Amino acid sequence: MTSSSENNKIILITGTSQGVGLGLAKSYLERGWTVITAVRSPEKAPKLGGKSILVKIDTSSLTDFKDAVEELKTKHNITHLDTVISNAGANDSGSLLLEADAEEFDWDYKVNTRGPLLLYQATRPLLKDDGTFAVLSSLAGSITRDFLWEKFGLYGASKAAVNYLVRTIHHEEPTLKAFTIHPGIVDTKMGREAGSNRGWDAAPPETIEGVVPGITKIIDDATKEETSGWMWMNDGTKALL
Repeated sequence: MTSSSENNKIILITGTSQGVGLGLAKSYLERGWTVITAVRSPEKAPKLGGKSILVKIDTSSLTDFKDAVEELKTKHNITHLDTVISNAGANDSGSLLLEADAEEFDWDYKVNTRGPLLLYQATRPLLKDDGTFAVLSSLAGSITRDFLWEKFGLYGASKAAVNYLVRTIHHEEPTLKAFTIHPGIVDTKMGREAGSNRGWDAAPPETIEGVVPGITKIIDDATKEETSGWMWMNDGTKALL
C-alpha cells in the first residue's frame, strides 16, 4: 500500500536501463514515488510509465549531469529531490595490475568515481538538506578486508576512491545522509561479464529481486548519525571500508 507521504517523494536513479537500477526504479514506482530514471541511451530505455521521468545521463560525460538537472527544472518543474541513487557503474576486462590497461583505468574512474561526484554536485541544489545521496559501490573497494578478489585491481581502486568521496561528503554536509551500499554479487549482465572476464565458472549467486528490498530498506531507514559515512551490505550490516 502506498502512503500519502510517499506520493510526494521524488528520487533520481542512474543506470536504470537494466539490472539493479531497473529493479530499484520499479520498486519505487510501485510505492508511488516520482522516479527520475537516468540512462545513457534514452531511446533504448524500457518504458516504465507511471510517475517516471526519463533523462539522459552518460555517467562518463562531463556535462550530462548539469544538463539533466536543468531539464528537470525547466521541462518537468522538478523543485526538489528526496533521494539520489548513483547506480550506474562500469567494469573492466579483468587483469593483474602488471598487465592493466591505462585506458581501462581511466574508464573505471570516469564512471565509478568521477561520475558519482559530478552527480552529487549537479543534484545537490535540488536535493533536500536532510535527503539521501547513496552510491552503489562494492566490497571490491574495501582496503581493510583480509583478502582481495583476484583481477579486480582497477575496478576495486575506483570503488575505494568513491567510498572515500562519499565519506567526505558525509563529513562536509551537516544533515545530508551520504553512504555507499554493496548490492551483492548479483546475476546481471554486468555481473556475469565481470565473472566471465576473471574466469569464474558459476553465475553470480544473488538476484535482482533478492537484493532490491534490502537496498531500499537501508535507504528508508538511514539516519545521519548511524548510516551516513559508511558502506553497507544489502542485508543491513556494516561493510568494511
